Amino acid sequence: MDQQSALTEVSSGDGEFARLWREARFDGMECLNARFQRHSYAPHTHETYVVGVITAGTELYRCRGSERVARAGQVVVLDPDILHDGRPAADGYAYRMFYPSVALFGQAMAEALDRPVAPHFSVKELDDPELFQALCRLHLGLEGPFREPLRTDADALRAFTALALRHGDLTARPRDLGREPAAVRRAREYLDAHLDSPVELADLAEAAGLSRFHLLRVFRAAVGTTPHGYLTDRRVAQAKRLLAGPLPLAEVALACGFCDQAHFNRVFKGRVGVSPGHYRRGSNPVQDAAVIAA
Repeated sequence: MDQQSALTEVSSGDGEFARLWREARFDGMECLNARFQRHSYAPHTHETYVVGVITAGTELYRCRGSERVARAGQVVVLDPDILHDGRPAADGYAYRMFYPSVALFGQAMAEALDRPVAPHFSVKELDDPELFQALCRLHLGLEGPFREPLRTDADALRAFTALALRHGDLTARPRDLGREPAAVRRAREYLDAHLDSPVELADLAEAAGLSRFHLLRVFRAAVGTTPHGYLTDRRVAQAKRLLAGPLPLAEVALACGFCDQAHFNRVFKGRVGVSPGHYRRGSNPVQDAAVIAA
């Protein structure tokens, strides 16, 4: 039984829901956001890994002949082809799940360890708050309305490599971080030249001359933020300059690489503390009223 078939009998009443979708960007990875009070899974397997976070309540499940308990705040991980079921405890449970392919994990490990290792996980329930938050952030980003490829790819690579390197049964470790000033400079120059368009992590890594995994590590060490954080700060700085001129807010948003004006408003206010319109009015008190209204 696959995951979609296992969900066909889920009722939409009594507070239960389930949303399943695939991410073509990540080798067709299935993602599931669900809350169950009564629904029980029949025993089933996945060709993929099972990786998720319990966001509320308690899930009970049987795996390899033993009864398991996954509680709110824990990360859950299963190797491919492991027979398991699932059912709610008395308080029900909510979770966010990923089903990454062996190939997807292999690609991440190839970048981190210079070879496509398939990690094995002997511990099923993990108490790792930092990893829990990273997986939640990735899942929410995939389900949300705003997709920024640089952030999405970086969040996925960091989360899955952190899971494997911290909790997988691996003998190899990533090479020492070192300093890569020329590569970081090339990455910053590439980001500065692409403020008005989407940036792919793979393209950025190619411009820097490093693997995606190594670039993320050395960039943060050198700059103090992620490539996406740097790009966002530069876009907001550019938006401030353009807000001094006559461009309507919607055109400023597009000129600075934001998906739309709503995305622009959310990110700008998160960085500056006020909306773009408020910033324009405060920094240009004598500007023509028609321009301000735009």
